[in-house]
Amino acid sequence: MDVLDLADGPGLASRFSFRDQMCRAALSVPANIAEGNGRSTPLDYAAFLDRARGSLYELDTWLFTAGQRRYISPEMITVLEPRISEVSAMLLSLARRLRSQSSLVSRGPD
Repeated sequence: MDVLDLADGPGLASRFSFRDQMCRAALSVPANIAEGNGRSTPLDYAAFLDRARGSLYELDTWLFTAGQRRYISPEMITVLEPRISEVSAMLLSLARRLRSQSSLVSRGPD
């Protein structure tokens, strides 16, 4: 199950604005990754990965709120939370590596 499938479920069907914001946050994650990948420098790419992580945290907040309001089941949160944490860690790791590569390139040969 992914967030877009969850958004089409009965708990969020009548909550258009809430569902819309949650989907926008979810779709913003891969969109920022793709946009960053198309940039010309590693630092630019890393900045877009940071934006993707921000969108991921926004999504996490929407899911938390949906669970608190009982729009979605606790089981759904149990499934999605580890995936969000895993993606966040991967984005952070890649951004750090890109920044490290960028600093090595800017220093030039020793």
